Amino acid sequence: MIGYRPKVIGLGTISLDTIEIGGHAEKDVLGGSALYFGAAARLFSDVTLLGVVGTDFPNSKLDRFNEINIDTSGISTQDGETFRWHVRYESNGERNTLSTNRPSALGQPSIPELRYRPDALFLGSTDPSIQASVLSDLGQPSLVVLDTMSHWIRDRREDFDMVACCADVVLLNSKEAGLLGDGDHRSAVAQILEGGCSWVVIKQGDQGAVAFSQEKSVSVSSVLPRYVTDPTGAGDAFAGGLVSALAGGSTRLVDMQIAMRRAAVMGSLAVESFSINSLLEITTDEADSRANEVAVHVA
Repeated sequence: MIGYRPKVIGLGTISLDTIEIGGHAEKDVLGGSALYFGAAARLFSDVTLLGVVGTDFPNSKLDRFNEINIDTSGISTQDGETFRWHVRYESNGERNTLSTNRPSALGQPSIPELRYRPDALFLGSTDPSIQASVLSDLGQPSLVVLDTMSHWIRDRREDFDMVACCADVVLLNSKEAGLLGDGDHRSAVAQILEGGCSWVVIKQGDQGAVAFSQEKSVSVSSVLPRYVTDPTGAGDAFAGGLVSALAGGSTRLVDMQIAMRRAAVMGSLAVESFSINSLLEITTDEADSRANEVAVHVA
């Protein structure tokens, strides 16, 4: 008997990335928060993606998504260029952005007619006004998970705060937490929890991650990748693992432990290939096996 698969909607960017690392370069590979999220979440949930591309985007690049039942009907084509990002990873791990374009003509995606009420909505790291509009249009699903980036916290703080008050889980990396809390991560966590959020998760790269509620914390170790090919997208893949686990239950402590373990696996897996390839190839059994490598601590 096949168990129920939660219905998840993922909003985010869709890009064509050029990645340079270790003397090797890959040009115009699929990237963006929506695609990394969807590729990670699809193992344990039914995923519909929301995002925007330009008229130059080769739609055939999404064929693999449709073949494995990731719904791309929410990816809208609008006049203008697709978002592109060119990055070089140095031997010391530093990331240097060589070029980027942020097309102002591309706006909010069109939400497709859904045959179901989503169990969870992931608001990936895009403009907070778009996040708020999508959240309003979908009518507050049972679970809302918010991700962001330093730019929105620094330059659109009020808009970020407004959306964060509507989220059940907020995801931050260490830099973003530092910005929110003026260098104090605990202050950042307290601010968001006081706004009504159930959990704040701070991603710490190869140091793992910690989820905080008002009463408890759940920390997980990182999963050692088999090899590192491309560090891009690990945080969005982490979110895909987390949301796909929480969408099937609730935000109780036991559910968060399962979700953090699965998130750590997906974040680690993302770096083992250029673009989203490794995430599209892993099986459920392989993901579950890797989850056994994750140490969980509750305090």
